[in-house]
Amino acid sequence: MNFLIYGLGSIGRRHAAILSGVEGNKIFACRTGKSGIKSSEKFPYTEIDPSDNFADHNIDGALITNPTSMHIETALKIAEYGIPMFIEKPLGKDLNNIKRLQKITGENNIPVLMGYNFLHHNAIKLIKKLIKENKIGNVISAKSQFGTYMPDWHKNEDYKKSYASNADMGGGVVLTSIHEQNYLTDLFGEAVEVKAMKTGGNLLDIKAEEGAEILMRHESGVVSNIHLNFYQKPYYRNCQVIGAEGTIYWDFLIPEVKILYKDKTEIIKTGKGAFELLDESYTEQMHHFTDVIKGNSKPAADLNRGIKDLETALEILKQIN
Repeated sequence: MNFLIYGLGSIGRRHAAILSGVEGNKIFACRTGKSGIKSSEKFPYTEIDPSDNFADHNIDGALITNPTSMHIETALKIAEYGIPMFIEKPLGKDLNNIKRLQKITGENNIPVLMGYNFLHHNAIKLIKKLIKENKIGNVISAKSQFGTYMPDWHKNEDYKKSYASNADMGGGVVLTSIHEQNYLTDLFGEAVEVKAMKTGGNLLDIKAEEGAEILMRHESGVVSNIHLNFYQKPYYRNCQVIGAEGTIYWDFLIPEVKILYKDKTEIIKTGKGAFELLDESYTEQMHHFTDVIKGNSKPAADLNRGIKDLETALEILKQIN
């Protein structure tokens, strides 16, 4: 299969490496900025110009991995060719041209998969299964936390110049770290009420929000709390689901999920290591995208899911800014 990677930053390179590892796959790539694939990368690719006629390259699937502010514009361009799309999260920085993209993809039956790799993570899949099996009784509330120290992301780059540091480019912790919002919605239904407050102030001197406390009331009645920040040392990510009969707990850095009851604790192993599991989630996501292209699967998170998540995120941003 032929894949187009539109945007050659770190996430685009990650996806390209996975896809190129499958026999028969060929990678085409478009540069959209200063960052890009280095000569030392371990996968073959053919660089093409964004102005090229993509029909000449027989592209089977396109991955939109450029800065968030460019996602919708790029998706509209790809849609002109009727090519199935993978759009890295979040869908965009605003709702401009969203209806146009919906119309084109809908009328032409162009599948769109949103890049929420945590939906393919063993721990999140296990938590969803345990909830469905009623392992902790009726779920009442949930808490998720993600904290990271942005200056440590890419040691050889100025973090203040990255898209994640600039609201105009679709950065900020709310959009960049939308995974928690997405998987909690997948677990408990749409957010029907949202409350949010900004945290951190200006610790990192970036042009976007660096921390947020978020409350969501889901259509199921579950209330979830999300804490996000770009200033925490060390890295921290977890999820806690509280039910009438017990609590499910997951720490990203420990490859297991715990079910805590009043008088006992069950521990279910999810893999060999935290970052191996993360890598597997990205691999599974690309396998899923391939199945979507072939018509063998429906997108785990489609364009409408991306739109609803963005609408909620924009409401959060409205409240904290």
